[in-house]
Amino acid sequence: MPIDTLENRLILLAQSPSLRVQTFATVSYGDAWFPLRAFAWGDAALPAIYVLAGVHGDETGGVEAALRLLESLAGGAAPLTRHRLLVLPCLNPSGLADGTRANRIGQDINRQFHADRTQESAAVRGFLDARQAAVLVDLHCDRQAEGLYLFELRGERVSPLGEAVVASLTALGVPLEEAPFFAGCIGSRGLFAPSMADLEEFQRRALGQSLAEWGWANSIPRTYALEAPMGNGGEQAATMHLTALLALFAALEATPAIAE
Repeated sequence: MPIDTLENRLILLAQSPSLRVQTFATVSYGDAWFPLRAFAWGDAALPAIYVLAGVHGDETGGVEAALRLLESLAGGAAPLTRHRLLVLPCLNPSGLADGTRANRIGQDINRQFHADRTQESAAVRGFLDARQAAVLVDLHCDRQAEGLYLFELRGERVSPLGEAVVASLTALGVPLEEAPFFAGCIGSRGLFAPSMADLEEFQRRALGQSLAEWGWANSIPRTYALEAPMGNGGEQAATMHLTALLALFAALEATPAIAE
C-alpha cells in the first residue's frame, strides 16, 4: 500500500460526519513527517473497543482491514450498540512507506510498549486511556501461518470470547491456523489463550512488551492480537481480519456487561 494511498483514504474518511478524527501525534525522520490519526465512532459515554493496525509496516493487511472498517462506518454501518470504537489505522507509517517491519530507524515498535523508546509507542501510550477500554484488538500478519488465529488475554472476571469467535469463523468457512505457536506452547485450532504461567515465562525471555501485553498490563479486560496469514498479500489478510472483527463485535455484544 503506497503511503499516498493511505493518506488519501484517511483524508476522505476525516470528512465523514459519522467519524470524529484526531491527529494525536506526528513522528519525524529527517525531513519526513508522518501524522498518527485516530478515528472515533459511536457514543462517547459507552465502553470503547480499541482497534489498532500497522504497528509492523510490512503487514498491510491489518491496515487495509482498519480502513475498510472505517469506510463501512462512514457509509452508515452500525455493527455495535453497546460499545463505541476507537480505530488507529496505521501506527507505523514510516515502516509502511518503506515496506519494512520496523520504523525508519530500525526499531520494532511492537516490543517497545513498556517504555517511550520509539516516537510511535510513546505517542500511542500517551494517547490511549486504558481505563475507558473494554477490549483492545491489534491486527497483525503472520508469515508462517496458513490460517487466521487469535491471541487472547483476559481477566478472570470476564468470560472467554475466543471460542465463540472461532466457532463463528468456522461456520463462515474462514481458514484457521490448526496449531498456533506462542511462547514455546501450541494453542488450539484458531486460538491461543496462554495461561498466566506461559505468558510470564514468555515475558521473561522476550525483550520489551507488545501492544496486546500493554493492554493486559494496564487492566483492559480483554486484549487480542489477530494474526492473519501473509499469504497472497494484503487482500486475503484484510478480508480475514474484517470478518474476524465483526465476529468479535457480535460475540462481545451478546456477552453480559462486565461487573464492576
